[in-house]
Amino acid sequence: MPPVKYGDEPSKIHSFKIHSFIPTMTFDSRAKLFLFALLVITPAFYLKTVLDIALVPRFICWSVVLIAGVFLFIKEYPKTKYLKVLDGCFLLYYVISAFSLMWALNTAEAIFETQKIFAAFLTYLLLRFLLFKSEGRLIPFLLLCNIAITIIVLCSVFIQLAEAPTLFRLAYNNFRDIKGLSSQRNLVCSFLYLTLIFNVLAVSYFEKKTWRRAVLALIVVQVFILLLLQTRAVYIAIIISGITFLIGFQVITRYFNYKRILGFAAVLIILVSLVLGRLLLVDDDFNVYVEQFDITKYLTSTSASERINMWEKTTSMIQDKPLSGFGAGNWAIYYPSYGGYADSYAADKDIFYQRPHNDFLWVFSETGLLGFLAYLGIFIFAITLGLRAVYKMTAPDERLKVWILLSGLVGYLVIANFSFPKERIEHQIWLALLLSTLIFYTKQYFDKSPNLPFPKIDNRLLVLLAVAGLCLNLMIGYHRYKGESSMKYVYIESTPKQRKKQLLRKARSYFYNLDHVGFPLPWYAGIIASGESNDVQALKYFEEAYALNPYNFKVVNDLAGLYGRRQDTEQAKKYLMAAVKINPESQATIFNLAVLHYNLKDYKAAAEWARKLSDEYPRKKELLQRLQGK
Repeated sequence: MPPVKYGDEPSKIHSFKIHSFIPTMTFDSRAKLFLFALLVITPAFYLKTVLDIALVPRFICWSVVLIAGVFLFIKEYPKTKYLKVLDGCFLLYYVISAFSLMWALNTAEAIFETQKIFAAFLTYLLLRFLLFKSEGRLIPFLLLCNIAITIIVLCSVFIQLAEAPTLFRLAYNNFRDIKGLSSQRNLVCSFLYLTLIFNVLAVSYFEKKTWRRAVLALIVVQVFILLLLQTRAVYIAIIISGITFLIGFQVITRYFNYKRILGFAAVLIILVSLVLGRLLLVDDDFNVYVEQFDITKYLTSTSASERINMWEKTTSMIQDKPLSGFGAGNWAIYYPSYGGYADSYAADKDIFYQRPHNDFLWVFSETGLLGFLAYLGIFIFAITLGLRAVYKMTAPDERLKVWILLSGLVGYLVIANFSFPKERIEHQIWLALLLSTLIFYTKQYFDKSPNLPFPKIDNRLLVLLAVAGLCLNLMIGYHRYKGESSMKYVYIESTPKQRKKQLLRKARSYFYNLDHVGFPLPWYAGIIASGESNDVQALKYFEEAYALNPYNFKVVNDLAGLYGRRQDTEQAKKYLMAAVKINPESQATIFNLAVLHYNLKDYKAAAEWARKLSDEYPRKKELLQRLQGK
């Protein structure tokens, strides 16, 4: 607390309380505190007590940081408020997602997805406000936070790399489980790409050569790790955004001349020669690793065929409900009903898809045409604004900064077409950071863009609404954390059945009723009850599970099996036919259909189903032998 000066009126001296401590901190100090929590603590926060160590823990941390941010700047918010086109698109996207709760089959997933959008929108507004209010003073600290989290993530990657048994051979298979601080390798790569954008911006921003060289060294390490971890979506993003950047860089700075081009060509030839020499002289799994760099082979890979299959089925979903969509967060529930497992790698491998690996198709299928246009409008407006600024600006340094951000945004769009950044907390924070920083550097053109109609609302009411939304986030986060941490022990076979029952009761709530792969929690309770021959209780649980997710073929198959055990052949046949329609390759469902028809003495149909079983299925031979005598 600053010392009291002579002449200060007693009424202006603040006592040391929470409500009076915040105003005693300067605006920049409060902003730096918020930025550090948002950009360093939140993306590094994880808990091993849940299966997905990052999603729900970071959702909770993010919400806490945003609540603090709302109160930290409560006295500085502008009285005159306005909405620009980008703001309107973001807000409309959130509102449509919220309205989709009315027709979403699973409300818990819809609420979770909608509130992530709410937090992303609020993050964007707060970051833009801070940059405008500070007039750019916070940019250096923001870049330092980006550098800090980059180093933290890289250190976690290096620690995991050091545990790989054949590190120095760069073995392909040993790097597939590198996750950094994320739950998947693809996610750590896409996040490192996002931090790479701001590290490149730091090189153009910092004036001291020492700082610039240090950041350049960090960028080299970062790119090396990205290439090492073999994520094709990020490869393509780096190539496209890199080419975009180089074109603009040359136009803006006139940096390249024939001498520099020859120098770069010589370095490239040496590098290519070294790689080719390594391939020719040594025959090991390094060859498999290098093949990942060949993006042209992607279309023939298993990964590509799976994505193309998902995109085709998602397009069918969009055609069925083009206006309303299926509800936020509900793609994973409806997808199997569109033949998602037909001719699929996951058909009989207990793989359950949770996303289409294309954010734009994902948004369209869940929120309909208007939601898709609103989401797309965010990027269209940002890119249009950036291009207009680059065209009209005269200062090369400012033009270059805008172009770096635009090139990075292009790369984000590439990743969004092959992966799922909109699902992840740290990705949405950095997207908000990217948009708000781009708008700050193009402020004069942003301010000239038309204002959308916005009612006069008192700041206190807006703060109240923001805090109410974030408190809802905390409630959602608490219940989902409680659910996931309980389910982690349900999956362990050695956990006693009685304990599993208690954990399932504890896990289920209004905000959490499906596990991380889309299985309803009552299904697990039904499996336990069925194993104890408590068919009445098992049927109740299976019917509850079916109501929560009627297109999970295992849920439908087990419900049919229980009806069959209760001699209700009509219901058993109904649900088995539904299950085989969802997943035509499910061996358990096909076997159950064969047995059902055998018991009904329809031996011809039983034989037809039995022949569809894989030759490796353990009871196929026995069933066919029984049918031979019939």
